[in-house]
Amino acid sequence: MKCLVAGFVFILSLGLSLQSVASESHSADPHACTAENKECAPVAESHEGGDAHHDLGKKMNSLFPGKLKNAALSTTPAAVETVAPKFLAAVPAGTVKLEWSDSKAPEYHLQVATDPNFKWLVVNEKFVKATSYEFANAEAGKKYFWRVAAFNPANDSYFTKSNFSGSAFTTK
Repeated sequence: MKCLVAGFVFILSLGLSLQSVASESHSADPHACTAENKECAPVAESHEGGDAHHDLGKKMNSLFPGKLKNAALSTTPAAVETVAPKFLAAVPAGTVKLEWSDSKAPEYHLQVATDPNFKWLVVNEKFVKATSYEFANAEAGKKYFWRVAAFNPANDSYFTKSNFSGSAFTTK
């Protein structure tokens, strides 16, 4: 097992060092050459019929992903802010209207739980289109924790959801 891990690390470091060597060959100063170092001559003078180092650099860099094509799809939606009920407000039992600020996202992910770690979920709605939600069945004398996040399914997979913004309220 140790040999397998050592081999993987060796191959990974070799690949990364080859990429850095290829990129350094473009930034070498052709005027910094000395008489002892004949390999630092400009590439165009040392190779006939094209720039071999440039072609090698392109080939090696094609193994790694390029720049993102559409930056708008790689932007996390803006975070929302909870509006109502206020933090630790006492609200009547029954139906509670949860409201949050608009972040220009097409959908929101809403969770309501009876514990602050959101282990015991009462509501877990992933595709809420409005900026409010009617939470029914709020029992009297309980504390509820709720949080909401903006969600944009059109974005790249890593950037679809913002961070949660949360609050808590009690029922009377």
